[in-house]
Amino acid sequence: MISALSLNPSFDKTVEVDSMRIGHLNRVKSSRTDPGGKGTNVAIVLHRLGIPVRCLGLAGEDGVDQYERMLGELGVPHGFLHIPGAVRTNLKVVSLDGQEVTEINEPGPAVDEKRLKAFLKLVKDNCRGDEMLILTGSLPPGCGTDTYARLMRLLPIPCVLDTTRKTLTDSLEASPFLVKPNRVELEEVIGRRLPTLAEIRRAALQLIDAGARNVLVSLGGEGAMLVNPSGALYSPGLKVKVSSTVGAGDALTAGFVAGFAQTGDFREALRRGMAAGAASVMTDGTQLIRLEDYETLLDRVEIQEV
Repeated sequence: MISALSLNPSFDKTVEVDSMRIGHLNRVKSSRTDPGGKGTNVAIVLHRLGIPVRCLGLAGEDGVDQYERMLGELGVPHGFLHIPGAVRTNLKVVSLDGQEVTEINEPGPAVDEKRLKAFLKLVKDNCRGDEMLILTGSLPPGCGTDTYARLMRLLPIPCVLDTTRKTLTDSLEASPFLVKPNRVELEEVIGRRLPTLAEIRRAALQLIDAGARNVLVSLGGEGAMLVNPSGALYSPGLKVKVSSTVGAGDALTAGFVAGFAQTGDFREALRRGMAAGAASVMTDGTQLIRLEDYETLLDRVEIQEV
């Protein structure tokens, strides 16, 4: 079993407009709402890839019943600690004329130390025998930047970490098995631009020096690079029809975790991660992957040593 933690879940509402016009009336052509939050996204993709997974998290009392019902309809086992407040809504505005997606994200309900300790206990009690723990996404208000480090220290199991800025750097001392920044997030942590693969590799090695065991850097349409002390693997981006890039990084993480859980091989994990990430951008809004797209793309993935 793999557990994906979702400390700040959301309803991801995607709306389509003909052309996004700031400061003007924009009429919605279509809309859909999916259960979201990065941890939830990873859990959904892992489930679709046939990996035993559950989603554990914190969720506001207002909306949690609907949120859990939606996860149940998707077949994802879950358990949420209910806290005061409302499940946040993240709005994605897709402009049909080709403009970039506009995202408007709410912060989520605040979490105090008492409820955070209750969640730590929930994780410790439920995840003792797990194969892996996935910690990904923004932290809710009230949680310190050491929260993920505290969670990683609970149990002696490999942990996957996908977060940003000080929360990322404050978590490295807990020695996560895998850290997955994108290029911009890695640049923010390192403090400089990383225009080449060689510079990305050197920056990833700095995270390894700080405690990470493996670093998977997502590069959007350029692909992804996996770096560890033994070397680096690079996979060029697959050319597919892009409908929405929302959730692509989460699908990459889930595909990588699925591949490593099934084979124990880094090259195969990267191959499956790339196929899942590319499959995700082929779907509209926040729908994540279709299994048939993923399976079709697997044979197209190239892996290079760099």
